[in-house]
Amino acid sequence: MRFFKLSFHIEGSSKSHALRLPEFSKRVLRVGKGLVFAGIALLVLQGSVLFTYDFLKDRAIGSRISLSKKLDKEQARLDSLNIEMESRFENEDLLHYKFGLNPTDRSTREMSIGGPEAPEVRLSRSAYPILDQALTLRAKAEQFRSKAYENERSFTEVAGFVGQQYAHWQHIPSISPTTGRYASTFGARVHPITGVSRMHNGIDIANSRWTPIYASADGVVTVSRYSESFGNYVALDHGNGYVTKYAHMQLNSVKQGQFVKRYQLLGYMGNTGLSAGPHLHYEVWYNSKAVNPLRYILPGEYAIQ
Repeated sequence: MRFFKLSFHIEGSSKSHALRLPEFSKRVLRVGKGLVFAGIALLVLQGSVLFTYDFLKDRAIGSRISLSKKLDKEQARLDSLNIEMESRFENEDLLHYKFGLNPTDRSTREMSIGGPEAPEVRLSRSAYPILDQALTLRAKAEQFRSKAYENERSFTEVAGFVGQQYAHWQHIPSISPTTGRYASTFGARVHPITGVSRMHNGIDIANSRWTPIYASADGVVTVSRYSESFGNYVALDHGNGYVTKYAHMQLNSVKQGQFVKRYQLLGYMGNTGLSAGPHLHYEVWYNSKAVNPLRYILPGEYAIQ
């Protein structure tokens, strides 16, 4: 067997030492050196991996915390919007009841969005709380969007109905056509000029000559002329069974066939025709029957503008 000599010197000693080793020990030493270097490299790599892992873990935790705070903030905002939406629903129901409309079925407002979740989604929810929080928030946001759409649709329905009713009310007499005192009421009476007892189909409002007289509702002028009994008078057809007449005027300011709006000037109070003094004789007819005009003179806050 071949041998080789390995000499070494211990620091602080004046003597040298020698070892006589077999030849194959050289290979063992070389392998040992390699293992030592590999071990050191492995330790460095492990430390690097652990450092990177801790860094990424801390960063991921920070990101999750930040995201969770953002989701909590959006959740609070969505809860606030839901409270406001519920208030809108209450107002919407009141409008429906006020105008005789059927309120929206609440079950359609609370309907869920989408179908059942897939098993893998449910598993992910249980494994990742932040994902469960995000998916729950998304579902609530979708439900809120559905509520908002239903609320908009319902208000559009109410607005359309109110618009139709407003157009209808615009053609129904609701104001006093002039100012003054009531000189004669609706019903049977003795005529102050002829002395004959007969039905008085309107009311008389007395005031000074040239007091303005206005249309009590939207309509079309069907008469604007002089007659022996009514003197200068105007008749309006309101297109819904209602007709109004304005008699004994000093001067008519509208022409036959003209469309007029409520509060539009028709003429001025006078004493023309069979009249005992300056006043307006005002009649309201519904479906060809004379009705008491006082029923169609509403207080200012209730009159249709």
